[in-house]
Amino acid sequence: MTVKDFFKLVLIYAVLVLFGTVMYVVCFHTPLFAGVDVFFYRGLALIFFWGVVAAALMFLAKHFIWKKLITWRDILLLFAGFCCVHVVIFTHLPVTAERSISVFMLGYMTDHADESFTEEQIGEIFVDRYVNEYGAFSKRFHEQAVTGTIEQDADGEGYHITKSGIALMGLYDQIAEWYGLEKRLIHPDGGAR
Repeated sequence: MTVKDFFKLVLIYAVLVLFGTVMYVVCFHTPLFAGVDVFFYRGLALIFFWGVVAAALMFLAKHFIWKKLITWRDILLLFAGFCCVHVVIFTHLPVTAERSISVFMLGYMTDHADESFTEEQIGEIFVDRYVNEYGAFSKRFHEQAVTGTIEQDADGEGYHITKSGIALMGLYDQIAEWYGLEKRLIHPDGGAR
């Protein structure tokens, strides 16, 4: 491969990644996959969709324009790279902004930058506003029902964890073990039954 071909290939990657990225972000303001109730899953669906579109465009470029320049490896690399990078960005920025106690706290304090708060005051604001008024707990509870980790009892009175929910918690137990996380955040009652 010549230096000129290398830079041409880099430019093709850059254009397709930029196009896919812009379209992926724009799609959060469209009805595409809007039926997916869980923000995280909608984001993953959009990432996958635009990764496929970018790879398909590279395939067309290979087929019609640059038959010898673009290889199947380039098409797979573009798809895998697009999806991997965007999953990392998505989970660290928009998902964190949507779910994070820290972001809420800092946002509230930014909105009231000329004031000072005690830890207890911010805690009360968090519970009153984020949990109660904005329905954070209800939203998370609904997400678990939608994803099938909990299900309603036959009598319609309560909910219980499903086998997939227990399996998911097994995964989180292992992750907590590997990364030295506080187990009380995973099992508030110590895991005892």
